[in-house]
Amino acid sequence: MTKIILTEIKGDRFSYFSFIERRMRRIVPALLGVSVIMLLLLPLLYFDVDLKLNAKYIALSLAFMSNIYYGSLSGDYFSPDVQDNLFLHSWSLAVEWQFYMIYPLALWTLKDRYLHHLKQFRFILIVLTVLSLSLWLGMGSRNSWAFYLMPTRIWEFLIGGLAFLYSQELKERLKPFLTALTIMSLVLMLVSALFIRANHTWSSTLVVIPVLATAILLAIDHQLVWFQNSGIQFLGKISYSLYLWHWPFYVLYRKFDFLMQWRYSILIPFFLSFIFAILSFYLFERKKNIFGAKILTISGCVVALLATMLFVFPKHTLWDKIRLVDNQYVNYFQQDEHRHLNPCNCYITRSPNYNTYNKEECLKIDLGKENILLIGDSHAAQLSTAFRNALKEDQHLLEMSLSLTFPFPDSKGYDKSVQLWKYFYTEFLPKNENKINKVFISVHWLMNTYEEMNYTPKEIKQGLSQMTTLFDSYGLQYYFIGQTELYRVPYRQVALKKMFNPTLDEQQFSLSEGQQVNEFLKRIIPEQHYIDIYKHREIKHNSQEMGMSYMFDKHHLSAFGASQVVDYLRRKEYL
Repeated sequence: MTKIILTEIKGDRFSYFSFIERRMRRIVPALLGVSVIMLLLLPLLYFDVDLKLNAKYIALSLAFMSNIYYGSLSGDYFSPDVQDNLFLHSWSLAVEWQFYMIYPLALWTLKDRYLHHLKQFRFILIVLTVLSLSLWLGMGSRNSWAFYLMPTRIWEFLIGGLAFLYSQELKERLKPFLTALTIMSLVLMLVSALFIRANHTWSSTLVVIPVLATAILLAIDHQLVWFQNSGIQFLGKISYSLYLWHWPFYVLYRKFDFLMQWRYSILIPFFLSFIFAILSFYLFERKKNIFGAKILTISGCVVALLATMLFVFPKHTLWDKIRLVDNQYVNYFQQDEHRHLNPCNCYITRSPNYNTYNKEECLKIDLGKENILLIGDSHAAQLSTAFRNALKEDQHLLEMSLSLTFPFPDSKGYDKSVQLWKYFYTEFLPKNENKINKVFISVHWLMNTYEEMNYTPKEIKQGLSQMTTLFDSYGLQYYFIGQTELYRVPYRQVALKKMFNPTLDEQQFSLSEGQQVNEFLKRIIPEQHYIDIYKHREIKHNSQEMGMSYMFDKHHLSAFGASQVVDYLRRKEYL
């Protein structure tokens, strides 16, 4: 792109609006195609909550603003709470479009430097690259923003621009090594794809490797013989459409794979992605010149309006009539997360949907009742409704469910949660320790490696020791509700698989980390204060009568699962 813009500037024929129109013709038609198809599928395959959310995601994608929205949410790209999002991948297209809007203007502003002072022009681009790279590294503790926002991604584009600016010199100086450098770069890209996994956070410097490898390929522009292979050439031609279609089909496959007993069923979304990418290429990309900016803008607004209407009216009798999925399965496909986790605004995390903690109500002492305190993170929040439903008339619940940190006296993590824990230990607890009758602690301890938390086992042990020592000094009656199971896929999918294949062994989906953490906690926390619920035989995993599994994702209890845990606490007279 840098080459195109600078060549036009040098020939005095650059037009910003012409450039944007060409980008629109390249990007928008195929995007509209996949958006329309998915909008038609939503009422057929999704219930109201997921239908509403995905309609919003489509509208955000068409506005090229999805990256900003996703950046405001907690959770990483591969977390279970985002994998029902058909348009999650559109964040990168939004970043690209935002870059297209400002980069040509920046180059136009610097045209005199480019035409008459090339060294200064190069230096300015290097400085901008370093600034963006520094911003990316500096935001390491806020990986979601560093991952999704254009300013922290612009260095990747600029390195590509620098590759063009230094291309001729590099090709001349490295002429004997061009083939070797090309092969080396391809190998580095392949190794990066295979070995840089999801557990390497976006702020890891490892991601620089494939970027530099790509820049080398662009700079030396050396054509290997097999680059001219017709199959590889065609794959390159359909790559944009393939990008658009691969994720929606993958999400739909994940959602309905319980219907597919074929061992190699993962090939289905693979083939569908290629088929629709080819159709999209011939129907939209090859005919891009017939679409003008005005037509594309109007069409985009119309499709976005339709998506908005679905967002506003996710519940309609028409949707109930045409939906292909029976209503008895609704709780296996969607979860009203906000109602379940946050019935009284006592749960916060890094999300605009859970950003207000009502301290006055959530920590309100009732002197006429037995005060029960529930503390932790989202694993405490998952029990909130069940606790409130199970309490007797003479019992009152206080709650502090603060995510992205651990409930230690000296905690670290999400700043808002950390400050509330500081208030709890320095002000609230010293003033009210004699008014609290019981304390229940429930935490997802496997969050220890998340973003800015980075707790080592030694630090967790120290934090737990501080908690138990402090609670003992106050004479509090306290119980840690143990670590729950952890699955490699959302458990609701496992439950559906078992319903359609009763002989399925669900243990193949269970991860050992849950058991390891449970054993770790049992070695540290005194036995009389630890309630072990890991794979407990009294907790049923599925209820076809209720139409609900005991977990709705990889480790969070559903309303059915939470009520079973609280009922167990009641039966064993903990509560």
